[in-house]
Amino acid sequence: MYDLVPPSMKAQFNLINLPNQSIKLSVNISKKKSKKKGLADYSYNKIVIFKYLAYLKNSQFILDLYTERLNLTHFNKSVIGSFLYDFSIKNSISEIVLNSENNLDINPIVYGFLQKDFIYSLYKHNSKKSKFKTSFKLSKKYSTLLNSLNFLKELVSEPSNVIYPESFAKRTLGQIDKKKINIKTLNEKDLKKIGLNCLLAVSQGSQREPIVMEFSKKNIKKNVDILFVGKGVCFDSGGISIKPSGGMEDMKWDMAGSAVTVSIMKYLSEIKTNFSYAGIVGLVENMPSGSAYKPGDIIKSYKGINVEVLNTDAEGRLVLADIITYGCEKYKPKIVVDFATLTGAIMVALGQHYAGLFCNDDKLANTLYQAGLDTNEKVWRMPLHDDFDKELNSPFVDLKNIGAGRYGGSVTAAQFLQRFVPKNTKWAHLDIAGTTWKNAGDIMNNKGSTGFGLTLISDFIDKYFRN
Repeated sequence: MYDLVPPSMKAQFNLINLPNQSIKLSVNISKKKSKKKGLADYSYNKIVIFKYLAYLKNSQFILDLYTERLNLTHFNKSVIGSFLYDFSIKNSISEIVLNSENNLDINPIVYGFLQKDFIYSLYKHNSKKSKFKTSFKLSKKYSTLLNSLNFLKELVSEPSNVIYPESFAKRTLGQIDKKKINIKTLNEKDLKKIGLNCLLAVSQGSQREPIVMEFSKKNIKKNVDILFVGKGVCFDSGGISIKPSGGMEDMKWDMAGSAVTVSIMKYLSEIKTNFSYAGIVGLVENMPSGSAYKPGDIIKSYKGINVEVLNTDAEGRLVLADIITYGCEKYKPKIVVDFATLTGAIMVALGQHYAGLFCNDDKLANTLYQAGLDTNEKVWRMPLHDDFDKELNSPFVDLKNIGAGRYGGSVTAAQFLQRFVPKNTKWAHLDIAGTTWKNAGDIMNNKGSTGFGLTLISDFIDKYFRN
């Protein structure tokens, strides 16, 4: 019937809300090249990932795919599933049957389909999180990654009256396997006792109390291989330096860095790992009120550096400064990777297609860059240099929380963070402000939260900590 090996692996997808007219799609996937005429190329960034032919036969759609580059990367495999989803939506398909050759693993293809078939429209009447259902059982690796990704997307998508420090912590506690990971939750009283004054200053304008969550692999207390750190500003009004009202609703996802971090903890708690790890997130709200911190305030950080606040909307770096210092002191990591929707300036530089990567180690930076290409969660290395660092100096105080002018804001923010990273510690800062949320979606995700960061780190740890 087709110039394909008889199929042995199958998956089926059915629309949850069935239409009056049923339209079927049969998909046949081969790893070999085809000499068929009329094949179309599916290209991304001018690289052909697969070829395909779509036609009607016996009142149903047939789609033959020839996956010439299937074995190369996670993205090249999973984008086939995303393509099938888009094709099905465009052609009003109600039933999809996916057939493959004996030696072709369709798990990443099904994963890609299910990743694209997710939209968090919980508050829309009669809406569901997905359009299709399937009985196909993903392998442990892919089901764990998908569940962690959807958890991340849900956290980022929820409004700030639903997700705030306390509820974030509660929801996270219900998701992570405590048999594999130790979890410690610090409340405001604990934070005052410890002395996380920068984090507390950001929080003091809100009626909701701040929370810091710590995570560590069981039986590991110090000298961990890697520490993940997340900015968790559950709503950022800008504080006294208040933001413009237009678009302020987007600031519900200013906690995406912490959502990435806890989703990594969830993922790591469900897989086998050959390295030690820890995680820390700082959860606050940045609100204007009579008790809010103000421009001109000077705060003594946990590290002992006195910080002058010139703009209360540069709050994420204050939160991160304290938890990076505290996390490094407690867990003595060899590597620190932090995630933060830190600056609008990174979006000016890189748009929404790359996250900004600031790093003090070439191997770490190169591995993150390659993982970004292989997962399509792309990162671009940005500069760190003393010329930028000097802009944070002040004749009156140890450190200012913003640079000298309007230019290079993402770099001066990273330079601020670097002041709090211990000497000889490898460090990567990922500014994910542009990649966290896309109103129109992207090649792998539906509208809204992209879940950026988790798949990147999943691939990164496979590369960096490979035996």
